[in-house]
Amino acid sequence: MARRGPGDGQTSDVVRQAANVAGALFQIVAAAIAGPAVGRVADDYATYATPAGYAFAIWSPIFALSLLYAVYAAFPARREDPLLRRIGWFTAAAFLLNGLWEILFPARLLVAAQVVLLGVFLTSGAAYLIVQRQISDTRANVAPSGALLVAPTVGLLFGWVTAAALVGFASTLAGLGVLDGGLFEAALGSLLLFLGGLVASGVLLTGGIGPRLGYLAYAAAFLWALVAVMVGRYGDSVLTTGAAAVTAVCVILVLISVTRETRRKTRRPGTVR
Repeated sequence: MARRGPGDGQTSDVVRQAANVAGALFQIVAAAIAGPAVGRVADDYATYATPAGYAFAIWSPIFALSLLYAVYAAFPARREDPLLRRIGWFTAAAFLLNGLWEILFPARLLVAAQVVLLGVFLTSGAAYLIVQRQISDTRANVAPSGALLVAPTVGLLFGWVTAAALVGFASTLAGLGVLDGGLFEAALGSLLLFLGGLVASGVLLTGGIGPRLGYLAYAAAFLWALVAVMVGRYGDSVLTTGAAAVTAVCVILVLISVTRETRRKTRRPGTVR
């Protein structure tokens, strides 16, 4: 087995830093080019679970935070940061895959786009859970910026993609001709919303041990999507509107429970919450 040379780790770190900057820029540029087309295709394949159009404005803060995070992580002083080393390849993959989705979806390659979106969900989710768990570990050498910048960045991205992956599944079925309105579409949309609520609640309970900014950003993004479903579809389907409302209430109750629990715990030395 070949041994790694002394410079191999540093080279890997530089590549990881560059990949995050490239990915953050790629998703912004791809969105700027494909933005109008994405909106048109989304309207063409809208279902009873599709949020109102204004909801997609959340990508602006996601892109801004992602770029800020990538630039921050690219500084030489952050090259060997243990937290950034653990999540860096996940975040780079999430950014690059998100940019790829912005190419595939307006090209109406719906199945491929949905597979890529699932990849964004998995990679951003891995980064989120690592951040929440590592920052909560007092033995970990994590800079305060990990809680102040990194946690809300991955939290907001993962929260929105949690909802987007489920909505995207329904849109994919609509594009394939499986859904064309009616009770089945409303029932499926409601089921997907409930499933999203279960996933979000599990994420909040699991990530509640970490910094508040992380799980609050996650919850805010997911709830933003649910409210947009209620606003955008209240005149189309009582079933999915009601499902979105019930899911939102359940997620809020879980969020309140998690927040209270973290307040009751003794704040550990060196832990930023």
